[in-house]
Amino acid sequence: MSLTIPVDEILARVPERARSAYTNLVTHEDSRYDEDTGWSCAYLTQQDLADEMSVCLRTATRALSDLRTIGLVRILTWPGAQTETQIRVDPVSVASPFGPLRMEQEAMPHHQLVNCAIGMLVNANRRLEDAFTENE
Repeated sequence: MSLTIPVDEILARVPERARSAYTNLVTHEDSRYDEDTGWSCAYLTQQDLADEMSVCLRTATRALSDLRTIGLVRILTWPGAQTETQIRVDPVSVASPFGPLRMEQEAMPHHQLVNCAIGMLVNANRRLEDAFTENE
């Protein structure tokens, strides 16, 4: 069993508005993919996203919130710079290097592995966003 979860399987857990926002963020002309991190960066306001999606600002804001809830988007802000929206593009590995835990993971149902991937993304994003907030 693969312990790598494709982004599509995580996206399947959110409403269509979030999947549409994800696609718009990743394919936007100002979005840049970083092969080393597996994230794409976009300098796009929520209003710009709403315009791209042809929806109201509230819908775009809710879509971003949905994506942040599952860890596929993180928003970094710091003084004197544009807000950076980072979008997860690469699959998420949940494999533990610790043998007994790895054996337990290999026996897990696939939906639990997706839950683990979401949890890992959310926790990592929260730490990173908090670090940026502390530097303000």
